[in-house]
Amino acid sequence: MGEQRGGRWGGGGGILINIEINMRPDDHQEKIIEHLDLLNRQMAWQNSFWRMLAIGIVYGIGFFVGSAIIATIALGILGPWFAQIPWVRSAFETGISFLPR
Repeated sequence: MGEQRGGRWGGGGGILINIEINMRPDDHQEKIIEHLDLLNRQMAWQNSFWRMLAIGIVYGIGFFVGSAIIATIALGILGPWFAQIPWVRSAFETGISFLPR
């Protein structure tokens, strides 16, 4: 009595929740209600304004840094090709002329 076995279909449990064989229906209902309350609290925490704000800030910083890295790599690879375009070369030389010697 009250012995626990593996998951619902036997076996080692794993992801499945272990179910007690001789539980009364009221016990099952109470367990389900407890799990639903836990899930509701977890969802409320996950969807809270402050958590979403923090995640948005972290994702925004990551997007900015990642974009800068990709742009730097792309310009490093494609830079010599861009330098051969006449209007890019003239703009570059104009910019250099403004710099102090």
